[in-house]
Amino acid sequence: MKKFQKLLVISFAFLLTSFASALEIVDVQSDYWASNEIIRSIQNGFLNVIDGNRFNPEGTITRSEFVTSLLKAIRRENEPVVQKTSFKDVNYRTPNEQNILLSEQIRMVFGYPDKTFKPNVAINHNETMSMIANITKSDFKAADITVFADYLEIPLWAKRSYIKNVANGLYVNHPNENEFTPTNSLTRAEAAVLLDKIASNLDLIQEKYRDLYDDLSDENKLKKAVFLGDGTLGTAGFAFNNKVKIYDNKKIIEAGNVLIGTALTPVSSRRDGAGQQYVFSAPNDIYTTEGAFVYPKGTEFYARDEKIAYSSWRSKPEKSATVFFKYSLPNGETYDMAGVPFTKDNEVVYLDDFTKARKAKKLANYKMSKKEYLIACAHQRLPIMEYKIKDNSTIYILLTGDMVIPLNDDYINLRTKKSALEEKI
Repeated sequence: MKKFQKLLVISFAFLLTSFASALEIVDVQSDYWASNEIIRSIQNGFLNVIDGNRFNPEGTITRSEFVTSLLKAIRRENEPVVQKTSFKDVNYRTPNEQNILLSEQIRMVFGYPDKTFKPNVAINHNETMSMIANITKSDFKAADITVFADYLEIPLWAKRSYIKNVANGLYVNHPNENEFTPTNSLTRAEAAVLLDKIASNLDLIQEKYRDLYDDLSDENKLKKAVFLGDGTLGTAGFAFNNKVKIYDNKKIIEAGNVLIGTALTPVSSRRDGAGQQYVFSAPNDIYTTEGAFVYPKGTEFYARDEKIAYSSWRSKPEKSATVFFKYSLPNGETYDMAGVPFTKDNEVVYLDDFTKARKAKKLANYKMSKKEYLIACAHQRLPIMEYKIKDNSTIYILLTGDMVIPLNDDYINLRTKKSALEEKI
């Protein structure tokens, strides 16, 4: 009998998908109620076969497995995770940990009141409907769920989810079409049907949850940014701010952060005049401490002399105010920035100045709001001082304005091979 089932499914899969080699599923017949959806879900990578040739259609699917499959169906599974989980029972040993964290980050799941996620527990119909309702649009005409025989068994917290999903046609009730069986565990066959419906109706998914780049032109990508979370920039422990805002199509390094740049040209306030430009280069690929890629090695920071102070007796340039006004990615794309060479006690701060832990600890004690920082450090943000920076000297750069880094395909390709392998996504 098993051989007969297998042949039927092979023939069905071959005709349906036109692939040169068909799937050999021995436990799903071609006339099984969800056979079409099962094969499409497997071919699209939403669900996997078991032991090479079984699907186990009546088996259950865990909460972590369904989250992973749902992220794949809406094409969001490969995004960086930039925040720590709040779930007490999720850690690096948890199956599909990164997908659970991502689903929490984009607010697709919320877990239980006791702050657990229960990743290995079989997901039921109530939880499934709630998860789907979280990511679908709110502009729907309410459906009448009282026509279903067991609608009174739906808990109050899940009732609106059923109304929304029935209105959108994103539900499954087999074998009895008049029942929801809300407390029943979701079967793998039912999961395949739901995932197939969602993937075929992405227009019902909120824009912030689906792949935004399919229909947007380059000029509109930045206007449709979806906030993913906060990251931490750890380039300098004494920085006044270390926050990086991470969106799906850009990253914003907030004012008060400190960057590192190596001088490609020497700087001398005694020799150079107003308008003189200098170039500094990022010596390394930069990541947040959580593992999100920020900008690549070789990114160039451009500075210029804004103001010149002359000596009182020789009428020659002696001091200047040097500001950073733009940066350029290695592919040539150039964007605005605002910063100054970081100074302390009227001297440019070099990396070697903070080799002593006591100095770094003292500066790290500056805990203040952004407004307090701007007031307290105004003299450091635009100092008139004597600069003498040799080429190849590596200095700290204090950002005096938010630095926006667009995210696009060219930008992604700037990562070195080593960096791409090490990035935590």
